[in-house]
Amino acid sequence: MSVDLRIEFDWLERETGSVLDRAFAASIGMAVGGEYLTRLEDLGAKTVRNQLLASAWRLAAWFAANWWRLRWEPAPSEWWKDADWRMAHCMAAAGGGYVWPNAVFASDGDSMAIAAKPRSKSPPFEPIRYINNIQARITMAEFEQKVDAFMDGILSRMQSLRVQDESLAGLWAEIVRERNDAELSQQRKLEAMAGFDPDKAPSELLEALLNDRENLGKCALAEVAAEARHATASAFEEIRELSRSRAKPRTGGFRVHLPRLPESAVLDDTARPWQNATRLAGIARTAWGFGKEPIRNEAFADLLKTQSAIFLSNSTPAASMSLGIRTGINGTIDIYFHRPSMTTRRFAASRLLGDFLFLRNRERLHPATHAKTARQKFQRAFAQEFLCPIDALLEKMQTTQPDEDDISEAAAYFEVSPLMVRTTLVNHGQLEREALTWGD
Repeated sequence: MSVDLRIEFDWLERETGSVLDRAFAASIGMAVGGEYLTRLEDLGAKTVRNQLLASAWRLAAWFAANWWRLRWEPAPSEWWKDADWRMAHCMAAAGGGYVWPNAVFASDGDSMAIAAKPRSKSPPFEPIRYINNIQARITMAEFEQKVDAFMDGILSRMQSLRVQDESLAGLWAEIVRERNDAELSQQRKLEAMAGFDPDKAPSELLEALLNDRENLGKCALAEVAAEARHATASAFEEIRELSRSRAKPRTGGFRVHLPRLPESAVLDDTARPWQNATRLAGIARTAWGFGKEPIRNEAFADLLKTQSAIFLSNSTPAASMSLGIRTGINGTIDIYFHRPSMTTRRFAASRLLGDFLFLRNRERLHPATHAKTARQKFQRAFAQEFLCPIDALLEKMQTTQPDEDDISEAAAYFEVSPLMVRTTLVNHGQLEREALTWGD
């Protein structure tokens, strides 16, 4: 991933406004790769340029106020309906009376998606209109480095001009301190992934999450927080109750044994989650003798050392999200499904299998959520390739322009949902992705 983030700012003279607005008036440009998020049409001057004229202090204050949520909080499934999430992740919220671009920043923990989309209809009183439609992804290291450099520039000017504003300088110094403190950093991460600003999460929730990290796993609890958000307390209590059962799974659960792969199955640290997941799924299918054939319920159950009823049972779903809880160190795990349908259970079991293979027993809890984190993307990509390999799917369909009948037939053949077939084709460029997504 080589796309870079640039935050440009050239100081300007300004005679009106507050002390801060005069001191930090600037021509500001923000670009991802070669595309400017800030490319705009000046309706009054009838010109097009790559920078907006605004207060760099306002942008710095927005980055600082939302730093932890920008760094860790993924996008909810319907983020555009969540005003609180948009305020923390959309650059337009920088405010101060300036018209900022409609650019959205969403982290998956390992990388950050950045999307800018022109408004379909700008208010008549706005003097400028942003014109670039951008979807890009950068590494989190790139985001941190460029925001740090931008903040250094703002604080340096503040010091050289002797501008009195302890709030921004103090807040950023606190953020830097927290980033360098492992315990504080973990607390801020959990708060952010649950959708809370620093120190705004209920104290009893943080205490429960931080105290139970050694039992269930700190990364797993963060994944639960990203799924449940402000309902994390109730989701966590449900999981903790399920985890107390060691002799046998609770009602609605199934005890299975997840197989291992040779230690030689090494993944690429520089690859995207879906790339590593696809590779691992291919290794698994080969190692366990599935080749390109569909994995039938009986064969899947044999692999997990259980009965095919695990996929066919009409038992009431036992959890608010699909999850697995290890009962020992030998791969024995209790699986709790979120929904009763066969294809959904096969997919969830495959996700948990991929998660187990990837983590190699490092944590007790294995959640399979809808959150848009790198870990969940890995799980979904593994399950897609494990149950419905793209090469085998294309051979089965024998067309580059599949219709709904082709998709339904393929779904029945691989015993997966039509949605999964469609998603697999989209992810491999065989179908168009029509809606705005964060991509991989």
